[in-house]
Amino acid sequence: MIWDKDIKIPTKEIDVLLVGEIVIDIIQHESSHEARTFIGGSPYNICKNLTKLGIQNKFYGSVGNDDYGTQVLEQIKQKGIDAEVNITDGPTSYVFLNQTVSSPIPIFHRSADYYIYLDDKLITDASHSKILHFTYWPLSKGPARDTLLDLIDKAKANSTLIGFDPNYHPHLDDESQSGLQLIKDVIHKVDFLKPSRDDSERMFGKHSTQEYLEIYESLGAKLVIMTLGKDGLAARYEGQTIQMPTYATEVVDSTGAGDAFWSGFYSGLIHHLSLHDALKLGSMCSSMKLKTVGAEFDVQKYEDLIKTMGW
Repeated sequence: MIWDKDIKIPTKEIDVLLVGEIVIDIIQHESSHEARTFIGGSPYNICKNLTKLGIQNKFYGSVGNDDYGTQVLEQIKQKGIDAEVNITDGPTSYVFLNQTVSSPIPIFHRSADYYIYLDDKLITDASHSKILHFTYWPLSKGPARDTLLDLIDKAKANSTLIGFDPNYHPHLDDESQSGLQLIKDVIHKVDFLKPSRDDSERMFGKHSTQEYLEIYESLGAKLVIMTLGKDGLAARYEGQTIQMPTYATEVVDSTGAGDAFWSGFYSGLIHHLSLHDALKLGSMCSSMKLKTVGAEFDVQKYEDLIKTMGW
């Protein structure tokens, strides 16, 4: 079976290069209305998780020249994260969310996150990376949009694999309102695509899981991993579909669950696990995160995570 094989990962110095948003997550409890603040942003969350797991990674993003920006830079130093962070004149972007067991509905306040520029250092790091990962956020607004579109082509020319989280929200679109078409144009260039069911409904309306997988496949997607909340996941690769149940036994807050999945999945790929086992590892990390509020959770070193899986 195709799922029992591993994906061939190029031999390069950086395991995963992450380019995109750093935001402040302000998460409010639905009943008490108490708000807690976390440093987040999908690729930055993955960066933190991979660092804990012992996976070599590097992050590129942008923050504002404010107290939140200072907190981000302090956290990067404290956690030993390898990052290149641009500091803009405006405020750090933030997102307001309700603590919820389902997919959170965000309210966006964007300013600094999309000021990501293409330079020689970023181009070099992309060529020296096994995997380049990004989300819809930097694609939704320039100058980050042009940076990513150029970087994708340069990375592919150097045999770097591409991972894309199409976390589409129409409110992220700029005045051109071209976000959905841009996603469709990019999908055929990527190697790993992980939409959630909610992402898929926002992009294409209501369909069955199989219909969504067929839509992504028709757009040129190679490996599609569609996360389904309490229903686990469904994946499509080389004409074959597999479904897996969730490992989650307790759900406190879903913020960052998809990022935790990416972290476990990439860890499995880097360690040459089969696709089936890499998907299971991603699901386990996601279930661990669901037990905590905010995107951060007590992820272990890769070796300990493997022991947790009983492997």
